[in-house]
Amino acid sequence: MSMKGQYFSFDAIIATVIMVLAFSSLIAYWYGAQSVVESRVYGRLSDAERIAETLLSPGSPSDWEAPGHYMDEVRQLGIAKGFSNGISPGKLGSFKAMAANYYDETGNLLRAGGDYYVLIEQTDDSGGVLEGVGRPYPNDAQYVAIATRGVTYNGRPCRMRVFLWKQ
Repeated sequence: MSMKGQYFSFDAIIATVIMVLAFSSLIAYWYGAQSVVESRVYGRLSDAERIAETLLSPGSPSDWEAPGHYMDEVRQLGIAKGFSNGISPGKLGSFKAMAANYYDETGNLLRAGGDYYVLIEQTDDSGGVLEGVGRPYPNDAQYVAIATRGVTYNGRPCRMRVFLWKQ
């Protein structure tokens, strides 16, 4: 009696076990690599969310943009009028000047952990940019995270977007 052509031969069982082990190893590696990438992106996303929330506060001290205050006295940047979603034009202008002259120091104050850009734009069909603070991210930026908040600026509804990235 010959054993040729039997489907569940010893060779087929060993081959199936090897294929299952190889496929399982590939899936484990794939999910491990994905979790590393996600931890980088989601960490940056949580930083962007935190910065967006911080900017929607009056800051500390609450009159940090007033003449006579120095950058080393500012403990927290906030561009809102009180604890609302209304953007103070004076605070936004001071924030823009600080970022233009002291980009890295302002990033440290925000605890950005990389490059940042804050964009105030219209929400109507024009989608025009009203203000931009920081450096717009380049095309080759990696791990770009964006946090979006609804705000009011000069009495109009707008959108504030916080971009964080690393090169």
